[in-house]
Amino acid sequence: MSPGRQPAPGRRPPRRKGPGPVVFFGAAAGLILVVAAAVIVILMTGDDDGRAQTLDAVAMGRPAANGTSPSSYSSSPSSDVFVPIETRARDGAPLTAAELFPEKTLIDETAKTALTRRAVVLDGDCAKAMWGSGLGRVLRAGGCSQAGRALYGDTAKGFAVTIGVFNLRDSEAADTAVAAFGAGTGGFVRPLPGKGALSKFGQGFSMARGVAMGHYVVITWAQRTDGTGDERSKPLLSLVLSAAKAEAIYERAAA
Repeated sequence: MSPGRQPAPGRRPPRRKGPGPVVFFGAAAGLILVVAAAVIVILMTGDDDGRAQTLDAVAMGRPAANGTSPSSYSSSPSSDVFVPIETRARDGAPLTAAELFPEKTLIDETAKTALTRRAVVLDGDCAKAMWGSGLGRVLRAGGCSQAGRALYGDTAKGFAVTIGVFNLRDSEAADTAVAAFGAGTGGFVRPLPGKGALSKFGQGFSMARGVAMGHYVVITWAQRTDGTGDERSKPLLSLVLSAAKAEAIYERAAA
């Protein structure tokens, strides 16, 4: 939350009732097919320069061709909670790094870890925050105007988390983008460089989750610093869920 900005008492939107966190790891087949089709259309259009095929596109450079990806990824489209910020036209104030990543420490009781914030970067060119030409075309077509990244780590307990937030044109573009991160075409968030054990982020087993929140995409990506683990890892599953607090986005939706 940015300095001087306080959440309105009692205004935070209620969270949707229903199944627990596992809902993020399975979407309705029909919705997946619709969003996946939109992703494929965008991935197959556009020229080699990556020039946008939409009037609302913003300036984006050419992303790196290669990079690291998580071993496991799941995604969820935006929900009714974020209708007040379903378009950037209704939520035009740019994000700030302090607003996105105010916590110096992320605590997760299941993983029994307290991860310290090690690095934060906010880019006006989304291409700097990700890799993959196909994914780049999706973000460019969706009018990606900002990308924030943070690296958190607890080297004593052996955990690390990367968080990426992308500012898109509207919730439809965000839904398409969040699916594109896991479309299997190549492309993901570029982790910020870390020191020591954190320099190996993206190597070995890792788990990630993407959620569209109105016109934003929030990606959380967790791993053990030694690269061990599998899809049954409760600490990693807990971390990708708990790291996606996105308090500032909820506050914007409540304003």
